Amino acid sequence: MSYDVICSYICHLLARLKNSHPDTVRLVSDMKMLLPKMHMHGHRELCQIVYAFCYSQGFGFAHGEGVETPWAELNIAGLSTREMTAGARHDALNALLNYWNWRKTKGMGMLQPL
Repeated sequence: MSYDVICSYICHLLARLKNSHPDTVRLVSDMKMLLPKMHMHGHRELCQIVYAFCYSQGFGFAHGEGVETPWAELNIAGLSTREMTAGARHDALNALLNYWNWRKTKGMGMLQPL
């Protein structure tokens, strides 16, 4: 799991889960918590080392920012969908996200420029 403030969030997460969702404590404690690369430089050096993708086994060249990449297009879509009914807006945004995911999946096998 990557989250921009994971180093401070994880400190109390398990204690909160013990009270609210005790059945998930084991699952969450087994998860690897990491900082997205774009948020890395806003943290102390120790956090940068402990929660870095590049020092974690099994993550390759992942950056943890994938969820934020469609925001530029989604922000523009917000302008054209805000006058729609709730159902039409849901369908339009769903179609846009499906297209985004299809493009991403299609490009997974291609080499990215450096």
